[in-house]
Amino acid sequence: KMVHNVAQTIIEGFLHYATSITISFKAKTFKNAFYAIFVATGITDTASLFTCCFLRLNRELGLGEEYRVVLLSCYIFSGSAFIAHLLGETLITINRYSALCLLNKYDLIWTKKNVWAAVVIQYIVSFAVFAHTIGVEMIYVRTSDGSVIYKGIDKGTDVIIRSTYFIASMIYATIGICINTRILIEWRRLRKIDGCLKDRHHDTGLLLYALVAYICSMLVCAQQLTKAIAVNASMDELSVWASMQYFWIYDVMVSAPPFSLLLLSSDLRQEKLNSFRQNANQSVMTISVTAPSARKTVDRRTQSMCI
Repeated sequence: KMVHNVAQTIIEGFLHYATSITISFKAKTFKNAFYAIFVATGITDTASLFTCCFLRLNRELGLGEEYRVVLLSCYIFSGSAFIAHLLGETLITINRYSALCLLNKYDLIWTKKNVWAAVVIQYIVSFAVFAHTIGVEMIYVRTSDGSVIYKGIDKGTDVIIRSTYFIASMIYATIGICINTRILIEWRRLRKIDGCLKDRHHDTGLLLYALVAYICSMLVCAQQLTKAIAVNASMDELSVWASMQYFWIYDVMVSAPPFSLLLLSSDLRQEKLNSFRQNANQSVMTISVTAPSARKTVDRRTQSMCI
């Protein structure tokens, strides 16, 4: 448990830092549709990590019925955030596709009005999918030592929830693989036309991102299927184990987008380096009268792959 908690804390810290860097990013490349969708999804992801922490602690500490309302709220928000993440990442993938394959129509498709409408719909749909769990029956059992701990929710609702996670993950994985494959093919074609061979890390980064997203989606499907079997077969130990596996899978899933963004965007990496240099310069200036200024070099060759 300690190893798991430390690993999760590191992942959460990285995600918070990467999201904050992107939100404060000053380059014009990110003042667009991609930026708005990424931030909207990132805020939901970071908030959902806190709810997942409480859900995990509830399992580990065996919190009682006095936390019923908080626990139910966290379950609803966690499920809604999961759907919001899938929708947001799908929009980001479509944005990347249109930046390469529909360049002439990009500005017509991704207007500010359309982007904000997509973000609003993303949140509404995400909440609507799990709105049926409001007021659901939560089952608590008394242990041998007399304490009362949370066991689960009624089986009918649980089957619906597991099916929702499973179907949503399958759809997301299928769409992601198809579109990212098309993006990779188009990117390699354009690179051959330009005669540029130095940006192969974009191919690798895109492949890794698509692979991680697909693996995480399949792991969620396997986890939810295991959970459904355990609940219906009244296998309590397996049910608890399956529930605990979701948290680290989700951590990796929501960390993949900011990591891939750092890998694919030279602008964002330069921004991070400049922020470190500025901090170092401030430290030097407390001792010396003059300090070297940070040099800023921004490579614009691959903007279409960054958005």
